[in-house]
Amino acid sequence: MATNDPGLPGGEQITAPGPNTPVPGTPAVDGQTTQPGLTVTKPEAAAPGDSAVSNQPTVPQTALTTVQQGNIWGKRVPVIAVRNLTKTYILGKKTRVPALRGISLEVYPGEFVAVMGPSGSGKSTFMNLIGCLDRPTSGEYWLAGKLVSRLSSDELADIRNRLLGFVFQGYNLLGRASALKNVALPMVYAGLSARERDNRARKVLTLVGLGGRMSHKPAELSGGQQQRVAIARALVNGPSLLLADEPTGNLDSRTGVEIMAVLQALNDQGLTIVVVTHDPKVANYARRQVAFLDGRIVRDELVLAPRSAQEEWDALAKAPTAGGKTQIEEELP
Repeated sequence: MATNDPGLPGGEQITAPGPNTPVPGTPAVDGQTTQPGLTVTKPEAAAPGDSAVSNQPTVPQTALTTVQQGNIWGKRVPVIAVRNLTKTYILGKKTRVPALRGISLEVYPGEFVAVMGPSGSGKSTFMNLIGCLDRPTSGEYWLAGKLVSRLSSDELADIRNRLLGFVFQGYNLLGRASALKNVALPMVYAGLSARERDNRARKVLTLVGLGGRMSHKPAELSGGQQQRVAIARALVNGPSLLLADEPTGNLDSRTGVEIMAVLQALNDQGLTIVVVTHDPKVANYARRQVAFLDGRIVRDELVLAPRSAQEEWDALAKAPTAGGKTQIEEELP
C-alpha cells in the first residue's frame, strides 16, 4: 500500500508493508527480536536540552534515536507497527466478545494521529495494547523496532517506563505532592539520582509553561495546569511515543484548546503523538485520523489542514471578557 508520509520532504511516496509481510527475527537486545535490518540498543532517555536558537528547553530526546533508521522496506522505521492484531474478551465460560478484529496499522516518527470512534468501537482496547497495558489475543505489535506483543508482564512494565509516555483524562496526579515531585516520580522507577530527577523535572515543567508553578500542589492548580503537569510527567523519561487518552475530556473548551496547543507544539518539535478521542473537534488538531468501528479500522486519512490550537488560543486570549476587559491567562502554552 502506498502511503504519503508527511514527515518526508516533498511528501515522497513510500511503500508500506502489507499485513502479511514476513517479519523474520534475529536476536537483539534482551534476547528479543527486531524488524529485519534494524540494530537496536538499550534506549537511554536523554534529559531535555536547551535550544541553541531560542534558549528555550526542547522536547526530550526520544529512544528512537537509538534505532539505526536505514532503508527498511523503502521507508523510515515506524514507531508503531501492528499486524493482524486481535483482542477477544471471554465473559463467563462461553461468551466471547471480539474487541479488535485484525487491525493492521503503522505510525511513523513525528506523526500526530487521532484515533476516533464511538463507545465500543475498539479504540480504548487499541490504546491499551499499544500502551503495553494489555496483550493481544493474536497478531504482532512492534514498538520502536522491538516485538513487544509477546513480552512478559515485567518486560512490558519496563517498556512502558522507557519508551512510552501517558496522558489521561483524569490527570492521575498525587494530591499531596508538588508539581515537581509528580513529574519526578517516573524517574524514581528508572533509577535516576535525586539530582538528575530534579534537573529533568524542572526542565520539562518549563517546557510546558509551568516554570513558575513547580512547588504548587494539584489543588492549587487549574485543570489545564494539572493536565500540563501530567504532560510533563509523560515527557520526563524521553519517550518514543506519547499516548493521550481523551486529554481534554475533563476540561472546558477554552482550556482544551490550551492543552491541544501544548501537544501540537511538542509534535512540531518531533514528538510522536497518538490521541484517543470521541470528539471530532479534537481530532481535527491532528495531522492524521484513524476511525474505528466494531473493532475494525474504517477510515485512515491525512488531515490536509489541521486546526491550529495556538492561533485559536491567541484569539481567545485577546477576546474581551463580559466586563469589557481583555483577559490573558498566565503561563500561556
